[in-house]
Amino acid sequence: MNLNDEFVRDINLPGWAEQSIWGYNPLLECYWAALWRDEDRSDAPRIEFSVYHLIPTMGLLTELLADALDLPEAQVVQALTT
Repeated sequence: MNLNDEFVRDINLPGWAEQSIWGYNPLLECYWAALWRDEDRSDAPRIEFSVYHLIPTMGLLTELLADALDLPEAQVVQALTT
């Protein structure tokens, strides 16, 4: 993978749909995430931190997701990296 390529990865959390994803935008140099609940039937994610939030580090993305999901940061790190 080229360092200038955007990447997208799954978020593996119980209760959150397989379509839940996170990634990095190298042009804007920021992370983003979009999560759908298992029961969601819409195109719009339930929780979204878009590139417009300009999240500069994976640590900040982890903290924001942990707060939004009311989960320990360690569990969110594991969900992002497995």
